[in-house]
Amino acid sequence: MIDPTLEDNPATKLNQCVENVYQIYEETAQDKLTQIIFCDLGVPSGSSPKTTANEEKSAADMDSLEEACDFCVYDDIRNKLIEKGVQPDEIAYIHSAKTEKDKEELFSKVRSGEVRVLLGSTSKMGTGVNVQQKLIAVHDLDIPWRPADMEQRRGRLVRQGNENKHVHQYRYVTKGTFDAYSYQLLESKQNFISQIMTSDTMSRSAEDVDQQALNYSEIKALCIGDERLKQRADMENEVSNMRIQKREHDSRIYDMQDLVAAYPQSKSDLEHTMESLKTDKEHVRSLPIDAKTNRPAFAITIAGTKYTDRKDAADALRNAVFSMVKERGTPTEIGEFMGFPLSITIKDFGNFGIQENGSVAAISASLSGAAKYTCDFVDSYDTNLRRLESSVAKIDQRIQHTENELNSLEIDFSNAQKILSEPFELLSKDGRTLGEMETALKELTAELAASAAQAKKEAPDKPKTCYFERARMRKAAISAKQEQGSEPKQKKKEQSLD
Repeated sequence: MIDPTLEDNPATKLNQCVENVYQIYEETAQDKLTQIIFCDLGVPSGSSPKTTANEEKSAADMDSLEEACDFCVYDDIRNKLIEKGVQPDEIAYIHSAKTEKDKEELFSKVRSGEVRVLLGSTSKMGTGVNVQQKLIAVHDLDIPWRPADMEQRRGRLVRQGNENKHVHQYRYVTKGTFDAYSYQLLESKQNFISQIMTSDTMSRSAEDVDQQALNYSEIKALCIGDERLKQRADMENEVSNMRIQKREHDSRIYDMQDLVAAYPQSKSDLEHTMESLKTDKEHVRSLPIDAKTNRPAFAITIAGTKYTDRKDAADALRNAVFSMVKERGTPTEIGEFMGFPLSITIKDFGNFGIQENGSVAAISASLSGAAKYTCDFVDSYDTNLRRLESSVAKIDQRIQHTENELNSLEIDFSNAQKILSEPFELLSKDGRTLGEMETALKELTAELAASAAQAKKEAPDKPKTCYFERARMRKAAISAKQEQGSEPKQKKKEQSLD
């Protein structure tokens, strides 16, 4: 791409891609399966739509990291595939589709298998490209600058609607090249993103625990070619997983310790509630029974007057509540209901007071027996009386609920004791503890750092390539020409001053 006149090495990633694409093309000819090749470098020149000063670029164009040069990767791949026997009309560029209509026609051909090899860039062939029906393979020739772009490429293939049960994703890297640095950038960015998006703690530091980032790290190691880097990536992966397991275990232990510590008080509270409910239940059983309803006979006492008629009782209850307008926020006892002391609380809602129609739902009532039973009032005081009755009638339900809570507490306490008594063994694949793994990882990292420093110290000066030397000479020539052009003007100016 720097100098198109250089020889075409058959071992390059580009030629390896051509071999793989053609092999898959031949093997899937009967089903007309399709493939996508992603490359953001060496795109067809002049492929981006031109815009005037008053026109706005599309989001894809503004977000594009495409780079065109004298050598077109797309044309080279196309020509080599045609030489091998691929039909020219079965190969297409996404850049050839200038309008939305053109794109839809192209995508339709890919979905039907009429176009079997589609070449494009990440920005032009990312979101919104639905060509997955017959897609069997995706080839990543270069490395984009963002982890999300990698996912967009993969998303063209691993997608609902793909007829193929198994698909293939190829990522091409070359040892000892800029590919390693590119994957290192992806790894760093993915680490940062994952720590922000997935952290479930309030700590001020985050560990490298992201599987995708570790995958980028392994690919980076392969690019550099030092097996120790691959070993370190594997160790980092295992140490991270062990740290996660230990953190989860520690969190669980803390929860179990809190449960065990709170058990005596929790049990005492529930047992006290149970006894209170049973006492109130016996009180309700002792009340007179209404022969018609087979329930405790209705009776309410308000301000010393006993009411057995529901209408009279509702009116008296309403009048008692309205008389308490100024006593907000304080429970005030106004009488008895079914033998339980009855208190009313006017909740404080600022200047929003009680209206004559009782529309404000800011009133609550409580019945105080051995336990307490509460309900909120509404605008109908007939309904409020039924709510008070319902509160008392649910004593059996509350007893059952409290009994269930006691049983659950006992089970949780027993399980917590069992978990706290069990030893926690966390070992790596080769039988080392987390501490031993962390020590080994530090030693390997220090060894690699020392090797890198020594290699940098002993590395000879790299000769400049022909391309960069020509660029320097061209720049020098331009500067010299500019200096020559400015010299006569300076002399002319000096003469005019004389």
